[in-house]
Amino acid sequence: MILQSLYELYERLLDEPESGISKPGYSKAQVSFAFNLSGTGELLDVIDVRDASGGKKLRARDMDVPRQVKRTSGVSANFLCDNSGYVIGVVQQKGRELEIATAKHEAMRSVHDEVLEGSDDPGARAVLAFLHRWDPASAQDYPALASLWNDIVGGGSIVFKLDGASGYIHNRPSVRRSWEAYCAKKTEKSEGLGYCLVTGEVGPIARVHDSVKGVIGAQTSGAALVSFNAEAFKSYRKDQSINAPVSEEAAFGYVTALNYLLRSNDNRIRIADATTVFWAERLARLEEDAFAELVNPSQPTGESEEALPDDEGIVDIQAKTERDPRATRLVRDVLDKVAEGRPAREGLSGVDPDVRFCILGLSPNNARLSVRFWYVNSFGALVDEIGQHYADMRIVLPNWATGPFPIWQIIKATAPLADTKRASPLLAGAITRSMLMGTAYPQGLYTALLARIRADQNVTPVQAAMIKACLVRRDRLSGRTAKEGSHTVSLNEQCTDSAYLLGRLFAWLEKVQQDATPGLSTTVRDRYFGAASATARSVFPVLLRLAQHHIAKAEYGDYADKQIEGIISSLDGFPAHLNLEQQGEFVLGYYHQRQAFYQKKPAETGSAKEE
Repeated sequence: MILQSLYELYERLLDEPESGISKPGYSKAQVSFAFNLSGTGELLDVIDVRDASGGKKLRARDMDVPRQVKRTSGVSANFLCDNSGYVIGVVQQKGRELEIATAKHEAMRSVHDEVLEGSDDPGARAVLAFLHRWDPASAQDYPALASLWNDIVGGGSIVFKLDGASGYIHNRPSVRRSWEAYCAKKTEKSEGLGYCLVTGEVGPIARVHDSVKGVIGAQTSGAALVSFNAEAFKSYRKDQSINAPVSEEAAFGYVTALNYLLRSNDNRIRIADATTVFWAERLARLEEDAFAELVNPSQPTGESEEALPDDEGIVDIQAKTERDPRATRLVRDVLDKVAEGRPAREGLSGVDPDVRFCILGLSPNNARLSVRFWYVNSFGALVDEIGQHYADMRIVLPNWATGPFPIWQIIKATAPLADTKRASPLLAGAITRSMLMGTAYPQGLYTALLARIRADQNVTPVQAAMIKACLVRRDRLSGRTAKEGSHTVSLNEQCTDSAYLLGRLFAWLEKVQQDATPGLSTTVRDRYFGAASATARSVFPVLLRLAQHHIAKAEYGDYADKQIEGIISSLDGFPAHLNLEQQGEFVLGYYHQRQAFYQKKPAETGSAKEE
């Protein structure tokens, strides 16, 4: 299903000239230099084609070139685009020592002799003359290479240009015809014919699929989505990818489409170590932009993914692309409807809710890729599920916090020292699945949040919002009746749940201490929060005795004392232990009560802020 959907996308992109998708026989390559050749094959100069617009660091330019071979080991040359080891027979090792790679240069010459045999194109003759006259042993002495020598041998692909002619040699019509004829001849000679699992047609089966490039954390050379290389995976004498027969055409198509999505800043988001691509099954640019914005809402103030470096393991899409303003407005309308307690779909206007969406989450696994999640649904259904996710998370916020919270912030809230690299690598995919499919949030997320709160002795808005969401969704999916008032957006003083009341009580005990000793750097929360939320009976009697001294000194001690007495009167003693569910209720009670201290009156909506 995944490969079929990607191949269908490839076929659609071929009909869209502005997509720039590679046709069969061609692929994208990162090109750094162009060798400018005379008609007799002499290297006149080297043209630096790297892009300098991104700052001081020069970046290789993305070009459509004759299809690149997949190299893991051994010697295998590309046609008209390769690195210095093949083009000039010199490559720089990791220790910066130079290696004369005569075998690679000879392989390059052999490929071009075979492809360009009989060609009378001036560019083709120039390339052949260059390859035959070049001596790798004396390459370093060649004047044309001197100024860029270290960059050339250090990496980056090289293409060819005929002096005085426009464009590159690999784009000359007669050269392209020679290459395409060569590819067709190889296909005809293929012995591995079979039924393709993607197209259902008989054709040459790809033994090795091209590499997928752009998945964060994977090898820079790319990784495989379909791969077999061990004896354990062989059956009936079928090795490599013959185990999962996909035609060369379909294999090329799905890899090309996937690489296209991974290069695009419009169809890719990153969540922790998971790289997620998405696409509509027809042209739907506005819907795609809206989906990206909805999954990863922009943060208008304070911290955002745009301010974080790429190596933090955070979503990185918005820093690199400008979304359609219509998509931003549409998402704002959707979120407004959610905040009002209305269906998210009511915020959709100017889009097709029935267009089908494909969502694929990938993460690296050495030289292979693992599929974290795969989901297909209509755009409207996705909006409904994502809207429900944000509705479940609605909670009163302090004035410095801005919701809704994207997934990367949720993951960050579970990590020690807010370092996402230390968060569970499984959470990103699991949370995304829950958000898109409306399923229960992973238990690991709930326990990680509680563990982080106990360790930090503090509750952040995103932690409280996500704990509420976990409890609300658990009750809804299990058919249980939600506890009266405990899962509200803001404080509910009528809630009689004991764990919720204990959380409120702890907040009052902390506040009366702060009122009695203004400017206190360490409160009871810093010492007792973790124990109070788990073993109430051993902590609260101690805290209540301390509170008597604080009440006597506090300016509004009498009022606080009445509030504390009212909460205690609703409790049936202090339980010895609180289970995980009760610890979450405790957190909500504490958080709600803390926010209520800074409000003129209890908030009725999730938009309430501190005064």
